[in-house]
Amino acid sequence: MRPGLVPRQHLVDRLRDGRGRRLTLVCAPAGYGKTTLLGQWEAEDRERTPFAWLSLDHEDADPVKLWNQLVLALHQVHAPAGVRSGEVLTAGPLAIVPVAIPLLIKELADAPPLVVVLEDWHAIRNPLCDDTMRAFVEHAPESIQIVVSSRSDPGLPLARLRAHGDLVEVRAEQLRLSAHESRQLLRSGGVELESDDVVRLTSRTEGWAAGLHLASIALREQPDTRAFVEAFSGDSRHVLDFLARDVFDAVQSEMREFMLRTSILDTLSAELCDWVLETSGSAAMLTEIEHANLFLVPVHESRRIYRYHHLFARMLQRELILVDPEAVPRLHARASVWFEEDGHVGPAVTHAIASRDVERASNLVTLHAREYWSSGRIQTLIRWLDSLSWPEAEADAQLSVMRAAVLGLTGAHADGLERWMAVAAAGSHDGPLANGLQSVEAGIALLRGLYLTKGLEIGRVAAERAVELEVVGSPWRRQALAALGQTRYLLGDADGAREALEEARRLPDAPGQAPGAAMVLSYLAFLELDLGHERPAVRLALDALALLEERHVGSTPAAANPNLALGGARMLSTDGHGAIDYLERAVEFSAPLSPSYWHAHALLRLADAHHRVGRVAEATEALEAARDELEALPDAGKLASVLEEKEELLHGRRRREGFFGEALSESELRVLQRLAEGHSLREVAKDLFLSLNTVKTHRRTIYRKLGVTTREEALERAAELGIANPQPSESPG
Repeated sequence: MRPGLVPRQHLVDRLRDGRGRRLTLVCAPAGYGKTTLLGQWEAEDRERTPFAWLSLDHEDADPVKLWNQLVLALHQVHAPAGVRSGEVLTAGPLAIVPVAIPLLIKELADAPPLVVVLEDWHAIRNPLCDDTMRAFVEHAPESIQIVVSSRSDPGLPLARLRAHGDLVEVRAEQLRLSAHESRQLLRSGGVELESDDVVRLTSRTEGWAAGLHLASIALREQPDTRAFVEAFSGDSRHVLDFLARDVFDAVQSEMREFMLRTSILDTLSAELCDWVLETSGSAAMLTEIEHANLFLVPVHESRRIYRYHHLFARMLQRELILVDPEAVPRLHARASVWFEEDGHVGPAVTHAIASRDVERASNLVTLHAREYWSSGRIQTLIRWLDSLSWPEAEADAQLSVMRAAVLGLTGAHADGLERWMAVAAAGSHDGPLANGLQSVEAGIALLRGLYLTKGLEIGRVAAERAVELEVVGSPWRRQALAALGQTRYLLGDADGAREALEEARRLPDAPGQAPGAAMVLSYLAFLELDLGHERPAVRLALDALALLEERHVGSTPAAANPNLALGGARMLSTDGHGAIDYLERAVEFSAPLSPSYWHAHALLRLADAHHRVGRVAEATEALEAARDELEALPDAGKLASVLEEKEELLHGRRRREGFFGEALSESELRVLQRLAEGHSLREVAKDLFLSLNTVKTHRRTIYRKLGVTTREEALERAAELGIANPQPSESPG
């Protein structure tokens, strides 16, 4: 904290009132002293209350990065925080609310009272971030005081929290400086005014701290302070103009040049400024600017890292574009190189995009894509690709492959993928891609084989080409072989599928390839199921799920096929109800990819399972959904014959099911068979480990479904339907 700040004890006390409430909100436009107030509170209470403080910027709009940063901040003040919850974040944004946040809340259960400050929430414009924070706010332990600082209302349930007394608010009305506080601020800047001038200046600025601070800088050089106060307007547009005209122009030329050219940086350090400006002496210049009170804010206690006040940065950037627009891309390009060499990928990409260097931005995004999507930060990839929106960037072949890959990962429809693959094919890019793919052609072939955007036969040809191009040793060979195994299986070529899948299985593990490895194991499990081999199928499917759970993606579309295989295995063991549990998961996990072969496959097996346990309505519904799914695809492969077989079985069975169209359950069929074999009700109960009352209930249901009233009639009806093997009855019914 700077010396000479205006103490605002009444507002610090108001912030303390937030303890035990769900949320404390500090909300006001730029320059109202939000961060300064929070800093005063932290300085007063830090000895008795730990603060986990997270300063946010636009890079944190990826919910996975946001929560990675937050659990790291919490871990620094409470060691158990983030131990498990941090690991789960690699599963991506969909795992944050159901998995990561509940784990984090458990890790904080025994935490002492502490404060979590989320500064500059307005910098994050992503509804997913609001949704995840809403879950944390609503369920965090009472010992955790969550404080959000923002220029605008966050997407949190403020009205409900306010109605329940769970919200403490500090807004612009409370943050406005009084005339007394304005006098203190002016005096700290070396300015003394008459009382009525202080009142007038406070009124003109409406107590806006940034405007008053600016006025204090300008007043030092004014011979007629009263005339200045009369002319000064405190609105933000006037302030920006005033900064450029009266304050900035008065700064010595060397300092002015330094500030203009470093305004493109979100944070400033001496090393970074030296590199970007191709000079030395930046450390001394930063110290001089800070001592001159020129809106340079230290963001670390060591005073080695700074940022410009947001209003001042906007003015500087506007001035730079006016006086030297050609310098802007050059400065961004140098910043990008510095951040890349320093190991900070996000800022390196952001500055590369701002420099409009398509080749550099394309290489950086492509090179780090797998790292980002395997750690769950796909939202950052999407933001980068959306930012690369000018014609040259949209025509880049390598970026087009990346755009198609991201669409595939997020379950986009085939037309979007094909659009970008067509752009990639039309572009010029010689040699391997930055992420190790051998060529644009290989990337297109791999994507067509994996996502089957043009159907199974074209997918098979594409996958074969991908295998041909991604030779042994390529990091993408496993995915190419997985795609080939998938297409061959769905086309009914079991031997060809096994050959490709077994080779893929033998390849060494690689970072970020858990979904591809799970896909290989799942299709091998399908092959075993088709042969009636339950145990190896279960083992393969469980291994696939374990791989995904280890990467915390066991509840994503990648988990659809392992659950599908486990459901199929339960069907082999005649456990229809157990099969349904797994198959419903497979349908749920594959739904975001609809229409797709994976969703259709899951629906077909679910229809079969429902039919086996007598749920005719549910079976019919799943089968009709599977038909709709397959009709939306270019071709159906072996799934077409599976659909036809299931429809014939279901409709044929329904024609033989009696008056009410209801199939007998597995338990009812077992009871009916025992009755047909001549056993008494007590013998049936003993044989099936059921109570006598349960057997009597089954008998009544059987009679109702078959439309009969006696055992003899039931046995005759069962013989007609072929659903039991009648024997002469020796026991009364």
